[in-house]
Amino acid sequence: MKIKSLIIFALGLIFVVWSCKDEPTFKGKHDPEVIKTYRNHSTPASKMDSLTSIGFITKQKLTELYELSSLYSSNVGDSLMREILYPQIKSYFLPNDSLNLAQILAEMDSLKVHFVELGQLDFPESDSLVADSVRRVNYQLKYYSQDKKLIDILNKNAEFILKREPKKFKHEFTFYFQNLIQEVEEKDTISVGVTQ
Repeated sequence: MKIKSLIIFALGLIFVVWSCKDEPTFKGKHDPEVIKTYRNHSTPASKMDSLTSIGFITKQKLTELYELSSLYSSNVGDSLMREILYPQIKSYFLPNDSLNLAQILAEMDSLKVHFVELGQLDFPESDSLVADSVRRVNYQLKYYSQDKKLIDILNKNAEFILKREPKKFKHEFTFYFQNLIQEVEEKDTISVGVTQ
């Protein structure tokens, strides 16, 4: 009898510890009124003087893009909201690029993403500060559900262009994303030799 009650107590204790497991949740800021005001405005050339400043602006633009996209995908029934947000999201891509936009929105819709959090950014060493050149960034993206529970963590790569756009005798850059690619983990495989 003692053994039976000890086993039941141990199972109960294991169940309590397992159910109190700390799951990652979204703890960031998410104000739809602020997110709706995001625009892909041009940046003065004076602010683009170093890789550090480009890194800061890249993180800001990625955050804006993904927060706008999550707000778009979380308001499925609100056609007016989607009509307002779609051109804003599209402004982060080159004018003739609709494929990347469709992929982002389809991914968020399929996962039912309501909140996003951008992790650390990593710029490859080979990037330069030359205008209109393609640059790359690696980053981590966390998707959260409506109840702020973690859905998935994805490692992604992005290619972006800083397009020089002179306005009123000032040099300004507009930020455009070219490719947003999910990093594919290589599987451990053994190559098969040639058989005769």
